Order: sequence, then structure tokens, then C-alpha cells
Amino acid sequence: MSSHQTRKRTSLWIPLTLVLGCALIMAGYVLGPRAQAKEDTTVTQAKKKILLIAGPPSHGNGEHEFRAGCMLLADALNKSTANVEAKVHWYGWPKDLSAFDGVDAVIVYADAGGKMNEQIQELLDTKVKKGMGIMFMHYGVHPTKEVGEKYFGPWTGAYFETGWSVNPHWIADMTAKQDHPVGNGLPNKITAYDEFYYNMRKLHPKGDCDCCMDLAVATPTPEKIVRYINLWNEHGDACFGTPQGLMWAREPGNGQGRGVGFVGGHYHRNWAIDDFRKLTLNAIVWVAGAEVPKDGVQSEKITEEKLNENLDRPVKDKPIKLPTDALLKQKPMKRPEDPKNYRR
Repeated sequence: MSSHQTRKRTSLWIPLTLVLGCALIMAGYVLGPRAQAKEDTTVTQAKKKILLIAGPPSHGNGEHEFRAGCMLLADALNKSTANVEAKVHWYGWPKDLSAFDGVDAVIVYADAGGKMNEQIQELLDTKVKKGMGIMFMHYGVHPTKEVGEKYFGPWTGAYFETGWSVNPHWIADMTAKQDHPVGNGLPNKITAYDEFYYNMRKLHPKGDCDCCMDLAVATPTPEKIVRYINLWNEHGDACFGTPQGLMWAREPGNGQGRGVGFVGGHYHRNWAIDDFRKLTLNAIVWVAGAEVPKDGVQSEKITEEKLNENLDRPVKDKPIKLPTDALLKQKPMKRPEDPKNYRR
């Protein structure tokens, strides 16, 4: 090869090398920091903090086990892949209100809407308006009418109202909202026997709320009602055959936190139903503003031993049993002839 040819190829190679080098440097400058930033965000993103409030004991063994239920759910959340950290405060509201500092969601599993005093109501309202999520479970969705109108409606979109809503024990085939993160990893039907309240008092009864939605629905019929109890009324009778929201949500999108209500949770044993538990865990993660895993929040199977941990009033030699198919084959109770005067 002649020296002329060598010089010619070398002269071509050097500019090409410079061009390619500059291109790689520019690519590193343009893409590198973004990619690195994205990676750093994933690695360093703080976990969403969840505070579960468990109310004091109010029922017999296996019913309204607020502390045991909250501890079971918190354990499942902390062991899951969801980017959350859950803690439980039981038997009422924290006296030290710093417990709410930095909390991304408060989950209230207690009687009578949590029996909040004015200080707690105002504290939660302030925090919800600043972006904290809030969720009420079972009897937690049943405040006084005044508190419901002022707080629960704006927070979650609906609540239980005495004289309007009803509280029968029935076998519900729940369907989760499939195009929503709370429905991730859930089947088309989740069947359970519980004290499923229905006919909630809605913030926008005509359905003209763009940010309100049902996250899980089921349709009550006389054949599915196992027990009519104290708060039954004519509205419950009129709702037969109509889909009812058993879990609902409000997401204003204006900086206010998300809100969720769920009527299940009377019977502690139902936390051992995988999809019943997953529906609730998905909702808790979502209301906290964290990403719900594509397959939903996975958790360990609940054994009978696990189910009987942290009970308020355990009965010796009478452990809470895991739910069985027999619960779903119970015969319906006779339909009340005069639902309007049922309580009389």
C-alpha cells in the first residue's frame, strides 16, 4: 500500500471518528442524564406512608376485628412489591397528631365513621384538601348525617345514611372495575358472605360527578339475603335487582386526595378470601397515590393461625375458622312484608 493511500484513508478516518465521537457524546449528554434521572427516581422514590386507624372492640369474637384486620392488611402491604409502608394505630385516634405528619393515606376501619371529634375532622379535611388520601371500611362509612354531608361526601363521594341505606347480611357476587388500577389482577366475580351495606347516600345522586365512580358492584336480590337486621327499610327493598356500589371512590384531580369507601369487613374471616383481600389492598395502595401492580397486590395465603392473631376478644378453644363454601349456600331469610316499618 502506498503512503499516499494510507494518508488518504487516515485523513478520512479521523473526521469520521470525530463525528461519531461527537455524536456519542451528544447522545450521552442528551439521553444519559434523562435515563439516569429516571433510574434514580425509581431507586430513590420514597415509599407512600399509610396509617391504618383501628377502632376499639364493639362486637363478639370474629366480628368487627378492626385491630386484627388492620394488622393483617398492613403486614400484607409491607411484604408486597407495592411501594408503600403501612403502620397501624389501634383503639381510637392518636393523641399525638404528629402521627399524621407525612402520611399519604389514612385508612379508617372503625365503628360509626371513626367517631371523629371536631379536631380530627378538621385535621383530616385540611390534609385531604392538600392531597392526602382517605378510605373508610365497613362501619367506618357510617358517620352522622351532618358529618357525612360535610366531610364524607366531599372526601369519598358517598356514605351510609340511617333511614336511607341498609345493612343486610347477604351473599354478594362483586365485580371490580376492570379498567381501573383497583381492578388489577382480579377475576370477573368475587363472591363473599358479609354485612354488605348498600344504597349509599351519594354526593351527586343524579350521577353528574365526573370524578366519582363505583370500584366494585353487586346486585342484591331476595334470594341472596341471609339476614335482614336493624337498619332495613323500604329503600333496600326498592333496590333489589339494581347494581349497588359496595366500593366507591372520588378522585377530584384538583390537588385533593383520593377517597374510597368499602362496606365489607364485618366478618374477620373474609380477609382469608384471596380476591376479597386483594381488592382491598389494591384500593389502599391506589388511595395512597402509589402504583398498583399490574397483577394486583399479591399477598401470602391466610392460614387459620394467621387469622386468629391479634384478636380483641378471642374465645378459648373456639378459633375463627376459614370461610367455607357452606357460607355461600345459606338459605335466604323471609322477605319483610312491611319494610318501611321494619324497625318497629
